[in-house]
Amino acid sequence: MSSGGSNKYPTEKKMFIILTNASEQHKGNKIAIRSDLIVSIHSKFITQQDTGVIENITYVFCPPHGTWEVSEHMEDIVQEISQDNK
Repeated sequence: MSSGGSNKYPTEKKMFIILTNASEQHKGNKIAIRSDLIVSIHSKFITQQDTGVIENITYVFCPPHGTWEVSEHMEDIVQEISQDNK
């Protein structure tokens, strides 16, 4: 087998989306998620117990890594992923 520069098995392009972490420990930090790993997205209204503020949190499920809580709206994430796949 040759170790030359030719790659018989090209790797596919990885698309990342940049979202804002909404979990308490990392709130406001940017995260990059590979869009091809996203299996499901859903949102839920959460009331912060200490302040009483109601937030719409979006959950992005990316197995095997788990679920990310983000502050972007579900519709915006779906639209961004759909544009990346065109």
